Amino acid sequence: MKRRAYLATATAAAAAFAGCSEMTGSSDDDENGGDNGDENGNGSSDPIDEEPGSFDEFEDLSKWHVEEGALEADGERYYTGSQSARMIAEEGDTRVMIKREFDSPRDLSTEFPSLAFASDTDLSVTLQLTDTDGDRLLLRTSVTADSGFVHRNFGLDRVEGEPDLSSIEHTKLSVYAGDRELSVWADDYQFVERPETGKVLLQFPDESVALDAASTVADYDVSATTFVTTDRVGAEGYPSVAALEDLDDDGWTIASKGASTSDLTQLSESEQEDQLTSAASWLADNGFENSVFSYPLNRYDETSIELVDEHYDVGFASGYAGHGYLSNAALAPRATNPEPDETDTLLRWAADTGTIATLSFRTLDDLEASLEIIDDLQSEGDLEVISSTDLAADYLN
Repeated sequence: MKRRAYLATATAAAAAFAGCSEMTGSSDDDENGGDNGDENGNGSSDPIDEEPGSFDEFEDLSKWHVEEGALEADGERYYTGSQSARMIAEEGDTRVMIKREFDSPRDLSTEFPSLAFASDTDLSVTLQLTDTDGDRLLLRTSVTADSGFVHRNFGLDRVEGEPDLSSIEHTKLSVYAGDRELSVWADDYQFVERPETGKVLLQFPDESVALDAASTVADYDVSATTFVTTDRVGAEGYPSVAALEDLDDDGWTIASKGASTSDLTQLSESEQEDQLTSAASWLADNGFENSVFSYPLNRYDETSIELVDEHYDVGFASGYAGHGYLSNAALAPRATNPEPDETDTLLRWAADTGTIATLSFRTLDDLEASLEIIDDLQSEGDLEVISSTDLAADYLN
């Protein structure tokens, strides 16, 4: 099967995507000590093909087996229902890891996981999907201490063996602790849809880089997005309105990264709202019809997320790309400045499995190599370049 054939080639190179997240602390290598060889009591059963939707609201923690660390119900801090699952790494614990068996192997060939998390520490959570042969797909998401209890979109971390996504036996959640004591709260485990054809978005968070990239992007006849600090448009070292209009005429999305500030988290709630609404008004007043935002310096807190959700259709932050439909449009993940081999793995993963990859370029060093891969996959009908506005309009859960 095509899916299995690709997954066999997607080796540990995908682990390099961890470097694409500006928020992840220490490397999470907790999977290497996990037990893959569980007996499959349901291995002879036909996989269950369930509709995407809610899978586990953690109202019954007895369904989860604690492999490392500790797990307890928390009725005071939760996302939905009456409680969440608090995963705890205490002194001496290298990691915390919990596992749940599916009642019968589940067909996840057209679905993708999403969960809500909260933490008092910046960290990353790894989610494993293991098939009936013990081969597994490892996904990851970043969780920040100041962001509240919010849904997170998982992206590709790495593939081990030849996992058959149509026959997944169990799932695990794990967090690397190292020498830290920590807690992470999990809730509302869902499965979301994937597109029928893989999607890729191209972004240039720095306006000057976008202008330099314009001719190369035009050669490949694809769309892209750049983000502007709206109060500085026309100032020395920043693009003019006319230059942005030229990009707009070429099919670019001219989006916002705020009015003037470089760090929203240093502002009060009213100051943050002024930054976001002023920038949105500037875009509309200058004829750039979109509602797309990028967190400046990739810094945000609970207030920022709530305001982006209120005033914009989609907000982008660095993270792990290669995801399904967005469960949280205010935190759309993207891979920042991926190396060519990372780009190749991520794009071929997206093409083969119908996932969505956003590539964010801060330099032009590897742009043309990435565009060549995209061009090849597009010509084969396996991948489609979409805009940030397309993502907001058509690929929300």
